[in-house]
Amino acid sequence: MDWVTTSTILERLHDFNNRSAWDRLVGRFRTPIISFALRMGLGHPDAEDLAQEALMAFADSYRAGKYDPARGRLSDWLFGIAYRQLLGTRKQLRRRERNVSSLGEDASILAQIPDEEAATKSWNEEWARAVLQASLTRVRREVEPTSIQAFELYALAKQPAADVAAQLGISRNAVFIAKHRVLKRLRELQEEYERVA
Repeated sequence: MDWVTTSTILERLHDFNNRSAWDRLVGRFRTPIISFALRMGLGHPDAEDLAQEALMAFADSYRAGKYDPARGRLSDWLFGIAYRQLLGTRKQLRRRERNVSSLGEDASILAQIPDEEAATKSWNEEWARAVLQASLTRVRREVEPTSIQAFELYALAKQPAADVAAQLGISRNAVFIAKHRVLKRLRELQEEYERVA
């Protein structure tokens, strides 16, 4: 998909029939919500259901005018929706758990879902990972391959600069410059990705 800011997605969501806007919203938030739900102890099918329910609840709330960018990031607001969905799902699963336990089986993993503070930390990690992945995908299209390779080997894979330089046939200084330029562009893209006007 093309690079689209959060502002653009939100603007397009006002049109109920804009399937592309919905697809972009789902593409941006579904995976982090699923990853968050899995980290919170849900199984994959329940995590997928939770993501779908959270995104639908978000769309309904957004179209009803309940999101105010002045009150915080969209990802934080969506986390609140996902967390409330998680608590509701947990209640449903606990009922199922009691039924299973009455048959003599133990299924207590759902009792260990973290509190809101721990869940917020988990969500922030998942969201940061998703933003980084999207930004890396974009920067790979913009920057010359040698610079990307130098950045990935040096900054991400933590290989020594001298080894990266020898492997790519460039100077150590070129490795440092590549890291600086790619990091600068990544920061710009990450900010742009989340920007809501």
